[in-house]
Amino acid sequence: MSATQLRRMVGLVAALIFAAALSPGLAAEPELSLVVTDPLAAPLSCPCVKGYAQRDYTQLAAHLEKALGRPVKVLFSESLGKAVGTIGTGEETRADIVIGKRSVVVAEAKSTKRLLTPVADLTDTKNSTKQRGLVVVRGDDPATGIADLAHHRVILGRQESAEKHEAARELFAAAGITISAEGPFAEACSDGAEEVIKAKNDAQPVATVISSYAQPLLEGCGTIRRGDLKVVGETAEIPFITAFVDSSLDEPTRQAILDALLAVRHDPLLRLALETKRGFVPLDAQMPVEPGGTGDKPAQGAAVPATPGNGDWPQWRGEQRDGLVAWLPATLPEKKIVRWKQVLFSEGLGGVAVAGDRVVVGDRDPNDREDLFHGLDRASGERIWTLRYPAEGKLDYGNSPRATPLLHEGHAYLLGAFGHLHCVRLADGHEIWKRHLRDDFSANDELVWGACSSPLLVDGRLIVNPGAPDASLVALDPATGAVIWGTAGAQPAFASLVVGEVAGKRQLVGFDKVSCGGWELATGKRLWSLAPRVAGDFNVPTPILLGDRVAVFSENNGTRLIGFDTAGTASVVATHASLAPDMHTPVATAGRLYAIHRGKIHCLAAADLAPIWMQADRSLKGHASIIASADRVLLLTAAGELILLDAGAEKFAPLARQKLFAREVSLHAHPAVADRSIYVRGPGSLLCISLEEAPLLPLGS
Repeated sequence: MSATQLRRMVGLVAALIFAAALSPGLAAEPELSLVVTDPLAAPLSCPCVKGYAQRDYTQLAAHLEKALGRPVKVLFSESLGKAVGTIGTGEETRADIVIGKRSVVVAEAKSTKRLLTPVADLTDTKNSTKQRGLVVVRGDDPATGIADLAHHRVILGRQESAEKHEAARELFAAAGITISAEGPFAEACSDGAEEVIKAKNDAQPVATVISSYAQPLLEGCGTIRRGDLKVVGETAEIPFITAFVDSSLDEPTRQAILDALLAVRHDPLLRLALETKRGFVPLDAQMPVEPGGTGDKPAQGAAVPATPGNGDWPQWRGEQRDGLVAWLPATLPEKKIVRWKQVLFSEGLGGVAVAGDRVVVGDRDPNDREDLFHGLDRASGERIWTLRYPAEGKLDYGNSPRATPLLHEGHAYLLGAFGHLHCVRLADGHEIWKRHLRDDFSANDELVWGACSSPLLVDGRLIVNPGAPDASLVALDPATGAVIWGTAGAQPAFASLVVGEVAGKRQLVGFDKVSCGGWELATGKRLWSLAPRVAGDFNVPTPILLGDRVAVFSENNGTRLIGFDTAGTASVVATHASLAPDMHTPVATAGRLYAIHRGKIHCLAAADLAPIWMQADRSLKGHASIIASADRVLLLTAAGELILLDAGAEKFAPLARQKLFAREVSLHAHPAVADRSIYVRGPGSLLCISLEEAPLLPLGS
């Protein structure tokens, strides 16, 4: 053995001895603790309602262990302060990851002197991260609204439950009712509910506030019977389940935890276990919750009640392109309430978009030679700016823009029917860049109905479909309009694209002229394709994502449910031939599909397209736009009538109807539902119509 080899051998032995000496501390990363206080976690709830409140956080712990490469110990407790078995004792006690009601965790972080940073919210099965407080009275109480409760004994929840306390106080204050700071308070929703029920013979009636998430559990567990209580008011929406991390963890660890939480969206089985549609979504602001705050003002990161109603409607069919909103009313106002009205120059086909303090809608000049896009003030309807440019031609059904504007991060992306695409500043309409989809990409198909697909912005890519031989789909840089990728394929369809996880991969889903398919987001590569049994569909309705399946609709092939095998191959797994809409897009809510066809409304089971009920109605001739919440379905018919339905009803039994126009109309533009109002494009005007009887707050506040 040479001297050099000997030195190397000695060095290797020394290194092994040194590593062995340190192995007790380095053999594995230290254990992390996951403390779960989510009231819908399986150990903290009851299995009374099938498929609800049985979130399995042990599966999340296993996912975190795999992603982080270190053990994760999961602990369940009704409160952070009562959590037992956390790592360490006394002041050294750690709760590295905490998942629970945001307002409660914020309060308990202060009381236990922990510095926690909120990093992500958990979506529910309806894709919401919010909850409300519900003001309830006895089912036979004559009260119908908050104003009727001035002489009731009102029981709020504890201060840490924002939906039952602070948000409820604001709701009562808006009705001119002051709630005593001395209480009474209910520890749990069931306690308050029981107080209301047993007050039947008391001289003073009782009202209480329960959490919206708890309502199904109270009935399912037998605490109350259906009809024992009725809801007479709802608080503002506030954040519900939030994930926090210990601020003392190093930045790489905190980031790794956040990345692992956000990766839940890509695991369908884990999403099912956690009863979530999209998994965790990041917070807009990640401010630490300061322990020991003083005064009445919440510390940074504390939950502040939001404006009642819905948020923005920034693109085609709303925020997620699914026609769903957080709130629809229990009933419609007795008479139409127009909050504002603005004149337009044409009837138009394009939908309305609402974001920030702007409402944006496409239009056509009186001489029918220019496209116009208007930016209106959300609160008043005042015209703030107008983009206009020459766009001459002749199309079936008129020449006005078809695509709904896309509003994103202070910009508006506007597509005209002849292929003109503009990016403008949302505040003032200032042009940032422009392109022409047909000219720039050499589209050579006959332009019969015009460019209809609404632009989609996802993962920093603006997706459009010129339908050119070498540019069937194109991804543009939203800041400059430069091409990121283009993919060859068929001519364009009229339907808009959606994005979601299909066959285990997040992707674009939609139509070209001849087939339905999926495309890779990063490259535009075609992932799968499914041609219809009968050729010749116009492909106008937008696909609907139903978990790992896709529902598609067309005039020649009816309604089809597309499923995927383990290799990602698509096939039709269910059909309903008699539902064959050629223009409007159905909506999915409460496990059902709602759609209109040939003067009838169809209600199908979303899981297998089995018919639940069907009903003809005088107002359902032609086109209809459909919006839904978790418990309501709202139709805007071509004749200009609003029809409100119970999403879980077993038959067609409208809760309310409201005619919006005195004269005969034929509406085709999709409305927007934002705040507590609906923005409807009528003949020569855009109307903002209240969906509540007595609007209290400014629009967009």
